[in-house]
Formats: sequence, C-alpha cells, structure tokens
Amino acid sequence: MAQFKLSATLIGHEQDVRGIRAVSDSAVASVSRDKTVRLWSRLATTNVFTEDKVFFGHTHFVTSVAVFPATPEHPNGLIASGSSDKTINIWDPEHPQDPIYSLISHTENICALDVSPSGYLVSGSWDKTVKLWVNWQVSYTLQGHTAAVWAVLAIQDDIIITGSADKLIMKWENGKRTHVFSGHTDCVRGLSVLPDLGFVSCGNDSTVKIWTLSGDCIQELNGHTSFIYSVSVLSTGEIVSSGEDRSVKVWKDGKCIQTILHPATSVWCVAGLPNGDIISGASDCQIRIFTRAEERTAEPSALKEFEGEVAKQAIPANQVGDIKKDELPGPEALSEPGNKEGQVLMVRVGDVIEAHMWNDTDKAWSKMGEVVDAVGQNRKQLYNGIEYDYLFDVDLGEGVPPLKLPYNVTDNPYQAAQAFIWANQLPQSYLDQIANFIIQNAKGVTLGAVSSQYQDPFTGGSRYTPGAAPSGSRSSDTITGIDPWTRPGPSTSSSAATSPNVVASSPNAAASSKPSPVNVLPQKSYLSFKQANVQTIYKKIGQINSELQANPSTNSLALTSAENSTLGNLIKFLENPSVGTDSSEARQNEFAVIHKICTSWPFEKRFPGLDLLRLVILYSPIAALYKHNNGSVINLIADAGQLNVWSSTDFVPTKEYETNLMLALRSIANLFEVKEGLHLLREASSTRSPDEDFLLQLMATIVEFLEYETDPEVIYRAIVTIGTLIISNGAAKDAAKVLEVQNVVKKASEKTKEERIVQITGEVSRHLD
Repeated sequence: MAQFKLSATLIGHEQDVRGIRAVSDSAVASVSRDKTVRLWSRLATTNVFTEDKVFFGHTHFVTSVAVFPATPEHPNGLIASGSSDKTINIWDPEHPQDPIYSLISHTENICALDVSPSGYLVSGSWDKTVKLWVNWQVSYTLQGHTAAVWAVLAIQDDIIITGSADKLIMKWENGKRTHVFSGHTDCVRGLSVLPDLGFVSCGNDSTVKIWTLSGDCIQELNGHTSFIYSVSVLSTGEIVSSGEDRSVKVWKDGKCIQTILHPATSVWCVAGLPNGDIISGASDCQIRIFTRAEERTAEPSALKEFEGEVAKQAIPANQVGDIKKDELPGPEALSEPGNKEGQVLMVRVGDVIEAHMWNDTDKAWSKMGEVVDAVGQNRKQLYNGIEYDYLFDVDLGEGVPPLKLPYNVTDNPYQAAQAFIWANQLPQSYLDQIANFIIQNAKGVTLGAVSSQYQDPFTGGSRYTPGAAPSGSRSSDTITGIDPWTRPGPSTSSSAATSPNVVASSPNAAASSKPSPVNVLPQKSYLSFKQANVQTIYKKIGQINSELQANPSTNSLALTSAENSTLGNLIKFLENPSVGTDSSEARQNEFAVIHKICTSWPFEKRFPGLDLLRLVILYSPIAALYKHNNGSVINLIADAGQLNVWSSTDFVPTKEYETNLMLALRSIANLFEVKEGLHLLREASSTRSPDEDFLLQLMATIVEFLEYETDPEVIYRAIVTIGTLIISNGAAKDAAKVLEVQNVVKKASEKTKEERIVQITGEVSRHLD
C-alpha cells in the first residue's frame, strides 16, 4: 500500500493548533491558542489551501472544535468552538464577524466537542462535567468524572462516551451512566468512533485502545513513546494517532504501518478528510495534510523541504531512552535493514548523535533529527519568537492541560515557575510542583550565577537598568540555593543535577535581607523588535504568492521567479545578519521585493512583507536610504500600514488592519535603533517639543490602557512611559496631576504583585509627590 506523503501546509495560526475538523474534502476548520477559529478552503484543481475565513470572538485560548452538517435552516452548516474563556461559540461559516450563538454554562475551559447524528452538541470541560445541548440550551448535565473531561464522543443521540483525566472512560445512555471502562493508566485524551465495532481511545499512557460498546478492550496498540493527544478513524478504517513524540502514526490490523514525523514538539490533533487524507495540527502553528493520492501529493521541492525540516529537529534524549554515546555504531549501521516500521536507530556521526527511523514500505532509514541530552548554543528551542534552552510540556493533571514552559539554564526555576503561573492563570499552590519539575528535568547542566535581568517578551532583550551589569556577565561560578518566593534557601551545590532541592537564583539574593530597588526612570534606551522566525515568514509569503498566482485577477501581483530568488537571498541574510555593513545593489534589489509586497499586494495579504521590513530596517542601512513616492521609508511604512485611515473618526478597524498597524509601528520602533533611522525620524518630526495639548492627550491614552489592561508587561511598560514623561517634561507632569495618574498607576499595580511593577509604581509616585 502507498505511503502517506505531504500534500499541503496551511500557515496562518500564530500559536499552537489545538483542534481540527474536516468540513469536506476541500475545507478544514481549525482552532488555536491564538484565540481564533479559521476556515481553510482548497483552490479548485490544486493542492493549495487558502485561509478562507478567520473568526474572532473568543477572549482566550480556543481548544476544541466541531462541525455541524448543512440543514435547511443553516445551509452552510455550522462550526462550534470551545475555549478557556468558558464559552462555546456557534459560527455560520459565511459570516465570521460574530457568532450566531454563544453558549454559557460550563465554569472552566471547554476542551472537547462533538455533534450527534441529529445535530445535538456535546461538550466536555475541566469542570468535570459533560453537557448535551439541544436547540442551544442545556438539555442535561452528566456528572461522574472526578477530573477534567478531555474527550467526548456522541455515538448516537442517546449514547455518549466520555474520557477523563481520572483515567476512566464512561458510557452514558439517556443521561445516565451505564458502564465504566477502565484500562488506561493515565489521562484519557481522545476518542473516535470505530464503525461496526465500538470506539478507540488514546491517552497519556502512550497507548491506543480499541473497545466494544459492551465494555471489552479487544486490542491495545503500542508504538508511541510519549503522550498521545488525539486519535481518529479514517474513511478507510485505518486508525491515526498523534502525540508528544512529534509524530502521527497510522495503524492497520493492529500494527503501525507508517510513522509521519513532524518538525514540531507536539502534534496536538489529527483527523481525516472524507477522501482518506490525514490532517494534523501541531505546536509549530501549522496544519498539514498528507495523502496517498499521487495527484494530491505536494511538489518534490516541498517534500524535500519538509523532510529537511524534520531532519533538523533536536530530539530530547528522554524520548529515545538512555544513551551510551561511546557504544553507538557509526553511519555504516544504516546499510542494514530495520526489523519493523518505526524502529529507531541511533548512530554516531562525529560528535553528533543522529536518530533514524525505519520506513518499512520504502525499505529505507529516514533521519528523525539530532539527539540532544544537554543544552548548547546551537540547540535552542524557539517559543513565541524567543529562543530558550528548554521548552517543557507541563502536564499538571487534574484538569490542567499540558502547557508550554520555556526555560533557560540561567533562569531561577522558581522565577520561571512563577512567570508560568501568571501567564497561564494557574493556582499559586502549583509553584513548588512546577519549580521542582524544572529542577528535575533541566538536568545535566552546571550553572553559573543566574542573571536576574528581565527578559522582554516581545524581543528577548533585557530591560535597561542603570548601573546593572551586562546580562552576559558572571560574578560567581556557584549556585546560591535561595528560593526568593517561599522559603529560606536550601543547601548550595555546584550542579543542579545532583540535588533536586537546589534552586538556582540571583547571586545577589540573600535570605535575610531584600536588595535595594534600582531606579529605572527615566528610560533612556530604545526597545527594538529583533526576534523572528524568518523561515515561517518566508513560507507564509510563498503560500500567499501561490494563492495570487492561482487567481487570474491577482496573478500579475505575484512575485516573479527572479524576485523569489532575490527574496531567498534576503532570507539567508536575515538568518545571520551583519548589522549595518551592506548597502550594495543586492540589498537594494531585496528591499525592492519587500516594497512590492508591502504596497502592491492586497492589504490583508501584505503583513509578512511588513514583518520583513522591520527586520531589514535593523540590519541594512539601505532601508533608511530607500525612497518611496518622493519620501522616505517612513512614508513606505505609513502607506503599507495605511496609517492615515486611523485618523478617521468613523473608521472601524478589522483584524487585518490591526495586525498591519502593529507591524508598521514595530518598523517605526526599529528605526530608533539605527542612526540613519533616528536621523530620518528627527527630520520627520513636526516639532522638537510637544505642546501641552499633545501631552495631555498622550497621557490620557496611557491612562486608558492602565484602567482596563491586566497584562503585567503592558502595565509595566505603560508606567515606565508615564514616569519617563513626567521626569523629562514639566508639562507632562502637570498633565499627570490633572488626570490623577498617581491613583491610576496605584490601582493598575494592584492587579499584579510583580515586584518590578511595585517598584516602578513607587518610583513614579515619588516623582509626583
């Protein structure tokens, strides 16, 4: 039987893809932690899927999705989405502006949805309940699980199967529990109907189980090496599963017949299209479609690129077991055939350990990636545009989902744990559990003194702190075992690996006294936006360019082959830039391609060009010298982001406008970082000294932010801005007093207990007294 191969890659989500459902052979619905629901449609007679609709409405992560078939009342069908904002939204696919219904009853995250044969909706939640919705009202609530309900399955209108973090599967008939299926040894994460037999389940115990409705487990499928998050049954009767081992596995007659590796840590969800193709959604924000049909297979160049992305992945050693490097064979071992599909072989190539997987159909080994047992300079994990030494998946159990926990070996585990708790709104009681998880899993690294420098979540850079040592400096080579959050320090050690009780912290910390706060104000350095996943931007441009080429009305706007080649050279430059050293003709040609994307492409499609623009501004002086319509790059930014429309009082921005505005403002911010850009900005400024009216309006805008914002980073930056203004300008100080800024800042700081916000609030108050 033919192997599944890549058919299409769907790029658009900005965070992990947490749920996918097939609408038809040519349409897919997806949800993500980026708070959106998206509908993708295949272009006629091609393999290209385009982002057809984006549905905004949820205020937090969207974690589950279900699809209703078309009816006379709803001829377009419906899409249901569940979120950690505790609501279920019902959408008409042709009208993405607002949900037609919002269902409110659950008290926690809604992590599972399914639709019964007659169109009833079933939902499962962290609140340990399952609800059946009829005519958009709760018909009844099922209670019995003792932990979060991770999976629901509407076998029939009156038969529901549920799976939970309590390790149990339950069968419900007409609202009453009729059977309990036990067998999983960890959380049950996914369920799917197996026609004419029963259903399949998967879980954190790394197993897929096949059940009859009467309660018998007739087969267990083993092959995954970590948590299995999702399971589905294809139209061919084959089973597919996905999980934390970076793979989708295809099962037939109880055997794994193919393993599809992904260039992502977590493959959160897997489903099938009616034509037998496979859809997957992963932690790299991408959706992929795999097919056996030759006519739907991606171009050879795309296949090669995908294989290369997989091969470049760093594989944690805990996914392949203990490694004795000196005993590993060399690459000559790859000349011997494997024993079964999915067999993993590690070989030593110089100082690098490579993992290869046996493909039984092709009778060949394929490289999975390089095995990493400790962190290193070239083995970083990218998360939200920032590189980290580790990117853990923390499964806290009892209703708390696996969440991404980024960590650098120079971080204090308790500070990293506290930031993680705040970011994910977890109970403070989890602090010790998460910190110990970090200590136990970030082993094998001898730490020096830990930097207490703040990391900017936008750029990864440190905050300017007068008098502080550079972030790269080291004042000590020992670890001070002081927990700054909960207790006096335990014993010290030179290695975090030798004692699970060791907590790395700032070398300046002391158990008996609190360090004196350092004045931050006024802020004298500029913050820039340097971090980027350049390859993802490049892929998005390629995807949009393919869409433009495929449409006769826009193919004249698409990049030519020569422009594509020039763009490729620019991408190589941005992956390893040399700052401000090259204004050659080659750079000018590359900037001309950005100019075309930013000004010629449809407004809603030009955002990746704006993203490249803000990077080029930082690294090539040609950006500041470029002329646009008899103006400078500032005029280009204004036109590309259509900044002039924001001055209209009746303008209602769409999400596309907001995105382009954000990227345009980031480009302007980056101009401050280079002397050529700073010169342009000074020339373009309408006045050297802002008047009182402007300062009052500016201060009022910042005050408005502080009144409704809850994000600690936004609160901190806003207060720093206020403080810098009142120190630098007497009129600004007067405006602050008129607007009672001191009270506003104090109230804003009470929303969070971060020490830096408490300190900056006190500093501002001292200047306003």
